[in-house]
Amino acid sequence: MSGFYKALSGLALFVSIPVLIHYLGNTSYGVWVLVFTLFQWVLLMDFGLSSVLKTKIPELQHTGNTDLINAYVKSTYKICSYIAVGIFLLFVLLFAVFDVKNLLNIEFDSAFVIQLFLLNILFFCINFVLNTHKALFVSVHKGKFAEQSIAVTQVSFLILLILTTQSFSGLAIETKLYLVSFVNGFVSLLINLIYTLFFFKSEKFSFKTKLETPKEYLNSIYRLGMKYMAIQVGGLILFSSDNYILAYFFGPEEIVPYEVVSKYFQFPLMILLAGMAPLWSKFTKHYLERDAVWIKNAFRKFNYFFIAILIGVIVFTLVAKPVMTVWISKDFNPPFLLLIFVAVMTALRIFTAFYGYFFNGIGNLRSYLLLLSGSVLIKLPLSYLFIKLDFGISSVVIASSCCLLIWSFVQPMEAYKIVSDLKKHE
Repeated sequence: MSGFYKALSGLALFVSIPVLIHYLGNTSYGVWVLVFTLFQWVLLMDFGLSSVLKTKIPELQHTGNTDLINAYVKSTYKICSYIAVGIFLLFVLLFAVFDVKNLLNIEFDSAFVIQLFLLNILFFCINFVLNTHKALFVSVHKGKFAEQSIAVTQVSFLILLILTTQSFSGLAIETKLYLVSFVNGFVSLLINLIYTLFFFKSEKFSFKTKLETPKEYLNSIYRLGMKYMAIQVGGLILFSSDNYILAYFFGPEEIVPYEVVSKYFQFPLMILLAGMAPLWSKFTKHYLERDAVWIKNAFRKFNYFFIAILIGVIVFTLVAKPVMTVWISKDFNPPFLLLIFVAVMTALRIFTAFYGYFFNGIGNLRSYLLLLSGSVLIKLPLSYLFIKLDFGISSVVIASSCCLLIWSFVQPMEAYKIVSDLKKHE
């Protein structure tokens, strides 16, 4: 069912893009993408706490310690709340120090740009805390509800967006951006709140526990959480900084073809990543049980399945332009080089994500962090190099693909080595 909900979510996102482009126009849609990218950044900037939950709760369930699980969850929500306040204050400070309007080549008034970003950041910080329910559902092997909540959010946003564009078409463009921001933020807040209440009612978890999280567990939250945070921030810089790089070098209007092509390939990516998401907790479980046979079988099955994925990506690339003509407009014609390299990057992201779930699941993050750190260090210089070589907006994708190509060789070798060592020590 996770794949179905991911497909529904992707479809809603797919439909919302031409609606937003038509409603806002190319340049303003580029501004909205910059704001929405920040939304994704904030939701993932949780110091790795959600990732810790997905790893630690299965471990605690394995020992049957329900009270400690409740204390763990309570501490996580408390820490998330502190971080949310910190993030909001940090961005207020950043906007006071930096000229975001000129840095991102945004043509609107500076006061409007700051207000628009802060409105969204306020919503994002509230949703940041409520968003923890997704990790909780995954940790108890009910990831389908996490994906269901995303799908409900996307579909609800699409319905309200269509109603908004039909009812408020004659507004000034600044007001339209405010309106879209409010609709997006309010829908996310409402759905996240409903699913949070649903989780605690259905799973019998509670904040009422009198047990305090032991210091050693809190220390493990911080230690492991900082590692996951480094992974999340690195992943954001590697995959989500592209829009800001493009805005700096080419302006917000040039974000549109990149964003459309990226979202086109994100559709199959979302479905496959949703299908693989439960592997995180499964790898944790079987690693704790020292079940090397199951893990190696999982590796082998995925490697064979990846051949089918490659064929699917090729077909998706071949039909891209006809689909985009119907989807966006008859005049939309993205660079062919952009299509090719986004397809390559999509395939590489799927391949490396599988082994990434393994490393995250077993908490063995050293090699993963080294790979990510190296990629982050070379991403911007590589992007700049390809821009200077006149690869245009494809430059950021080529840079990411080069990084992921290295991952695709190193990760499997390291993963098989870990499993082989596990079998030796049985």
